Amino acid sequence: MKLRLLILLSLISTSLIAQVPKDTVVVPKDSVMVTPFVINDEKPQKKRKKPQRDTTDRSMEEYRRDNLGFQWGIRGGVNLNSFSIKEIAVTRVTSSGTPVLVNGSTVNDNLLTNSEMVMGYLGGFFIRTTRGSFYLQPEVLYNRKGGRFDILQSDGKLYKRVNATYSVIDVPVLLGIRFRQGRIFAGPMIEFPINFNDELLTAVKTYKVKDEQGSVIDFKKELFKHPSVGLSAGIGFEFNHFFIEGRFEITNPINYNISYNNDASKNLQVSTRSLVLSIGFIK
Repeated sequence: MKLRLLILLSLISTSLIAQVPKDTVVVPKDSVMVTPFVINDEKPQKKRKKPQRDTTDRSMEEYRRDNLGFQWGIRGGVNLNSFSIKEIAVTRVTSSGTPVLVNGSTVNDNLLTNSEMVMGYLGGFFIRTTRGSFYLQPEVLYNRKGGRFDILQSDGKLYKRVNATYSVIDVPVLLGIRFRQGRIFAGPMIEFPINFNDELLTAVKTYKVKDEQGSVIDFKKELFKHPSVGLSAGIGFEFNHFFIEGRFEITNPINYNISYNNDASKNLQVSTRSLVLSIGFIK
């Protein structure tokens, strides 16, 4: 009987112990509750290192900038032009080359600068060679320009105001510096005249000029023989393949020796000034 009772008690105690969770801690009533200290087994995270700049990419970028690059483009726009004329007094002549007489006296005209600006237009193409921040850009442009000058009589009254327009082929060669989207540039240019309007030709046909051999020829024939040398400078901004720019251009004075028959000639100096605004495409 005792043996059966012991077996029964052992079975009851075993079942009770099995129902208690393994991580349950039995604390006596008279014991002091102590907050368990939690130990963090996780390893501290290492500080992330700053990503190092790829020296290979940087060197390749510098290599590309130091290499020669080639581009081409087109541009067109409008311009404002004016003449600058050295004031001189010249004798008016007939178509035969003899002086015009009024009351027995020769008629002298004064040629003066008129600073009013005349609008024109231009268009053409260019190529560009780049290296680093610098570039060289030759251009070929068709340019329609204009200007005004006044002819006064001997008594000071206005005899004629000439509204001149003419066409030239411009060949500037520009050296520039690029910075981000902007650039500045300057360089020499040369102009080859190809056409003049009738008003200008009519106004100058009453004057004669002497050529290099001393022969007297029509002034209008001499206009086509003198290319102009000048200077072009400006600033531009590029946006992907498109750009906008402004320029100032000035030409050196061209000298014409105005005369009639065998009289002493007068030196006429003519130069032009232009403000140019253009847009274009570059590839």
